[in-house]
This record gives sequence, C-alpha cells and structure tokens, in this order.
Amino acid sequence: MFDTIILKARPIPIDPHILSQYNEHSTTFFSKETGALNTSYKIYDDKLPFIKYIEASQSLTVQVSMPKFLYGDNVTMLTEPDIPLFFEQLQERLFHLFDVFIPHSEWIISRCDVCCNFQVGKKVGEYVRMLSRQQLAYKNTIAYNQDQTVEYRNKSSRTILYDKHKQTQKEKAPTEVIERSKGILRLEVRPSDNDLRRFSTTRKAVELLQKPFFDYTIEKTLAQIEYPEEVGDIDLSWLMENRENISKIETVLGFQLLQSIFDEPVLRQLYTPSTYANRKNLAKKIAIPQRNCLDRLAINS
Repeated sequence: MFDTIILKARPIPIDPHILSQYNEHSTTFFSKETGALNTSYKIYDDKLPFIKYIEASQSLTVQVSMPKFLYGDNVTMLTEPDIPLFFEQLQERLFHLFDVFIPHSEWIISRCDVCCNFQVGKKVGEYVRMLSRQQLAYKNTIAYNQDQTVEYRNKSSRTILYDKHKQTQKEKAPTEVIERSKGILRLEVRPSDNDLRRFSTTRKAVELLQKPFFDYTIEKTLAQIEYPEEVGDIDLSWLMENRENISKIETVLGFQLLQSIFDEPVLRQLYTPSTYANRKNLAKKIAIPQRNCLDRLAINS
C-alpha cells in the first residue's frame, strides 16, 4: 500500500537539553533568510532511520518505511487498519525520543512511495522485459540489471517495477522474507506534487495515507501499461488460406520474434531505416493470429 514516506511538521519545540544528546550529529550554519546562526540536528534511531530537526524553525523531518517500521520488512503489504496503527506508534516513538506529543494532523508529506506486490510466479523477468520496451507518458524509460528492474521517471515523479525476490537476496534479508518475496513483481510509484495536492491541497498525511489515494495512484499507473500481443496458435487451415504470402509470413514471424527480445533502439541498429520501416508495415498488413503475451496486472479490490 505505502512504503517510504517523508513527513514534516512545525513548529515542534524540543527541549535544548534533549537536543544536546545529539550535538555530535549537529551542524551550525547561517540562515539565508535571517542571517542568524542556525543549528540542524540529524538523529539516528533503530525504528526511525532518518530524523532531522532544525532548531530555529522548530522543523522536524522524519523519513521512514512504513512496513519496516511496523513489521520489520517491506515485503509485507500494509492494509487499511495498519494506517492508524502507524500514526499511533510514530507518535509514541517520538514522544519516547524527544518528549513531544505531535498530533497526527500536523504531519505534511513531501514524499510518498505508493506500492503494490503482484504475484506472477516465474514470469517476473518476462514482465520486466516487456515493460522495459515501452514508455509511460512524459517519462524516460531506464532498464537496470537486464530483466530485474525498469524505471520510468521525469523531474517530478517516478515509477519503478522490479524483481522483489532478487532485491531481498541482494540485501541479504532474513530467509523467511526472501522466501515470501519469491515470484513478486513489485510496483512502486512516487507521485508528483500535483498528484499529492489533488487529494490534499496542503499535503496532509492523514488525508493522503488512505486507500482512495492508493487506488487512484496504482490504477492510473496500470492503465498506462500496454500488453503487446504475441503469435497465437497458427493452424494449417490458416496457413493454407494464406499460402501465397508464406514468405512474407516467415519474415513477419522472424521480425516479431526479434521485437519480443529487443527494444526499438536496438532493432534500428540491425536494419537500415528503409528495411525497418518495411518490416513494420509488413507486420501491419499480415494479420497473423495473436494473443496477449502476459496477464494484465491488477490490484485486488
């Protein structure tokens, strides 16, 4: 449902005696706005791996993986009842660390990773290869580690799909977590500021960390994915009906096989511009029986 988030709240007055514990991780600098000296503290905690506090503005920033905070791993998917539980435990942890009580409504989100696990069995690599050969609107496509990761990104947002099992293995996660990650194609979306404000004009965490925002973000992303077709079952009767075009059918079948393996920039290196255009036009004219290559990804309602 949700993974890494960055939360901010102000003003949060923290006792200077408590802050003095963290002097070794503090930085003093001149404020561009006021010209006065300002102190920034970075606090490292087992449960909250990144906390930043700016003394002059009394601004508190927390970055945390919600499922890791609650359950110790991010293979576990959060459910709706986990959201209030997260806010309560966050409130308790910060009270324990700084002796401050922060109402849930005070938190503003500056980053929110919306995520979903798709159990696709042994077809994770096939999905990643298929996805690496297409583009989402207004985003650049970047593929990593062959059939493990594909990312679509621009300056304001990011979408990434990857092999969760291989990631947990690389991170040397506990054996039980690695086992649960088998067959998972992981989708993570980092929405733009405009998307955040569509659901909350002030980007309040209590308004964004809800199922409607999750549904909107994931469904919008899945709607952009195309599922190219592959050659279906060609029977003898269809070939007999089209035997005058058998050499062209052979050419199209070979071209479509290459399309299923390589993306367009690579294919353009294999052909002259005129031959490549000819192959694409021929593929449109020869109506070889097709079928969808992979099942559509969908969230459970």
